Amino acid sequence: MDVKQQIIKALHNAPALLADKKVAAGFDGFVDSIVKVVNYKSEDEGTVFFKNISEFGGYISGKSGSGFSLESEELVQKLGGNMPIMASALAGMGIGVNCVGAFGVPTIAPAFTGMHANCRLHSYTNPGFTTAMEFNDGKIMLAQMTDLNNSDWETIKQAVGIYKLCEIFTNATLISLVNWSELDHSNSMWQGLLDDVLNNSIIKQSQQFFFDLSDCSKRSAEAIASAIKLIEQFGKRGKVTLSLNRNEANILYKTFTGSNPVEDITSLGDKLFDVIDIHTLIIHNSKISIARDETGVHKSLPGFIENPKISTGAGDNFNAGYCLAVLLGLNAEAALMVANATSNIYMNSGESPGAKELLEYFGG
Repeated sequence: MDVKQQIIKALHNAPALLADKKVAAGFDGFVDSIVKVVNYKSEDEGTVFFKNISEFGGYISGKSGSGFSLESEELVQKLGGNMPIMASALAGMGIGVNCVGAFGVPTIAPAFTGMHANCRLHSYTNPGFTTAMEFNDGKIMLAQMTDLNNSDWETIKQAVGIYKLCEIFTNATLISLVNWSELDHSNSMWQGLLDDVLNNSIIKQSQQFFFDLSDCSKRSAEAIASAIKLIEQFGKRGKVTLSLNRNEANILYKTFTGSNPVEDITSLGDKLFDVIDIHTLIIHNSKISIARDETGVHKSLPGFIENPKISTGAGDNFNAGYCLAVLLGLNAEAALMVANATSNIYMNSGESPGAKELLEYFGG
């Protein structure tokens, strides 16, 4: 049976395969305003938006030395943050997800009421607010962190309760911890989860752990190295997968080797896999995705989407697709294919796919 047929069979059997699977996810939460930035307006063309980041950057550079204003048009205001988007996508695939995040206190913010019904929200503070400027070749995220920067593991324990946290995380088949870079006290949260919950409990089966650092450009090499050490500690409790986009992989390469990153993504992945003690390393961009584990390198090519309906959340949907495949028992090669399919469907439709849409994508 080829890989595609394995995926189709697993998706057909998804309800049964996922029936006893639980996911716990943490710890961020944002409200996203998705906007397009206006380049100019004319009677003939109407409103013309900046097409790509280089065009936008050139415009800004040309204004150096003077003040100027920009106009944007909001496409939608929606729930945001890596964890809520990923969790909601997973929930839509038929998985129950306990979400520990910044959803609002004392009541849940309206944006998060749209999360899938399979998500159970446990909030410890108010969400951040992100303006996501979208272009055909990427996006620029402007985040206002509000209460998130003042929240740590103690905040979470006081708001959610240690007994509830133990119930959530020790019963999870897969634990997803994402958006490390945007939470000032991520290391406190991860260390607290290890010390107060996982290391003090008897877990009947080996758990799956999934990590995504998010864009760590603004974080120091020391902070990044400490985060990786924490990730390796989780590996003592189960199998760890670390997912990186190419920019994040470049930063880690420079952090751990002291050298500029190599161009070849496979060579880069091999080097990082050698220096980080984890089960699986993922590196992905718009052209190729690779997964490196003890069996070797697995590759998958995503479909090219010239004009995506939405790009904010594409990486989170990629991660959700990969985790779905892991929970279905698929190997890394198949998981990459499901991850790319999930992301492609999301960018084309603006909606996270369920198992039915994924089956249609693979011709099942």
